Amino acid sequence: MPGLAIAVIAPGKKALMLHGVTSNAGRAVNERSWFSIASVGKHFTATALLELAMRQRVDLSKPIGHYLTDVPSGWANRSILSLLRHSSGLAEYLSAAPEEPIPADRSSFMARYSSLSPAFNEGTGWMYTNTNYILLGMLIAQLHGSNYADALHNLFEKIHCGGATVASPSWAREANENDLSAASIDLESAKREVIGDGDVCLTPNGALIWLEQLVDGGLLDSQHHSLMFTAGPIATGRPSGYGCGWFIEPMDGETIAHHGGHFDGWTAMTILNRSKGSGVIAMCNLAPGNTRAIRHIAQTALESFAPGSTALSLNAMSDTAPELTQRIRTQLLREPNSAPNSEYLADELRLVAEHGSPVRSVPNLFAGEQPMGFDLVQRQSHETHTWHRYRLTYPNRIEHVLVGTSPEGRIFWAWPL
Repeated sequence: MPGLAIAVIAPGKKALMLHGVTSNAGRAVNERSWFSIASVGKHFTATALLELAMRQRVDLSKPIGHYLTDVPSGWANRSILSLLRHSSGLAEYLSAAPEEPIPADRSSFMARYSSLSPAFNEGTGWMYTNTNYILLGMLIAQLHGSNYADALHNLFEKIHCGGATVASPSWAREANENDLSAASIDLESAKREVIGDGDVCLTPNGALIWLEQLVDGGLLDSQHHSLMFTAGPIATGRPSGYGCGWFIEPMDGETIAHHGGHFDGWTAMTILNRSKGSGVIAMCNLAPGNTRAIRHIAQTALESFAPGSTALSLNAMSDTAPELTQRIRTQLLREPNSAPNSEYLADELRLVAEHGSPVRSVPNLFAGEQPMGFDLVQRQSHETHTWHRYRLTYPNRIEHVLVGTSPEGRIFWAWPL
């Protein structure tokens, strides 16, 4: 990693850890260096929309077509809340024409992707798709009466966070090359209409200020702050593992929220333990290929700074269902480009697998080597489902994966951290 910045907070303390250089000019990373955070920016979009809901400017239960009258007819009846939670069933627009440039304006986006059919009915499954947050970005702009960038900059001004801006990855590189101040604005991003799925840049100082707001709930009232960090339900009666812009995981009576992102030369990871008032944002200027490393670094940094905040604090436990564990391992550590066995998938994941999107399908954690250990560290049983957390140990990193199974032992959720 040429350059790395880690912002960490815990009750009564905060810190920055900085390493390396920002650019070809060789400038050292400092507290004012810019980093693009890619899909970590989704929770900024979610915050802006929840703030509008808090002010009764939008009804989250309404279908997106109630506000955006130009959305394709097959998308129009999906609720805004289902878009926030990725349970809308809308297909991933990035899989439709990966070689074509993404349209910059709203009308071109609607025309280009209007033929994409939803993968499933709203609420019957879960599939991470950038389409949801592109539409939410358009909604924020429409409700704000100007553009997406202005709406988010208003939020940043409220918390006096000059180290946050709506900008492209290339702007961040240019800003670091030219030592641009926090007051600088990416004029191209300010004009963009296809935006909202991850177009935020932070400085390390900005990351600290934003983390404090997330933990303290300074921008939202208690109702909408809680909604952001509550996993959405699925029609089967089981929960997904996603709230509004955050993956949500249970851990020994506490809740871990996290999200990663990587795009166009940047990788980022954020983790919150709201019960302990602790959190981390880790950002580096190298992608692709650094997602697993930045997850490991973020967990290690937060656990070191605020012990007990992450799954690294959990001990391996006796596994009373080794056959189920082996089946889960086989499905999640498949050979590259191989499909999961649908016999072992519950309806929520089977719908995604059958959709066959090359961008979003059942996760495959295989990275060219099998882990030295695949150990159970947590199991929580409920009437409709069981959560299992496994620790994957490699020579240079530790990973975790949260897996949800139905009473029949079929996988309905799987996502790594």
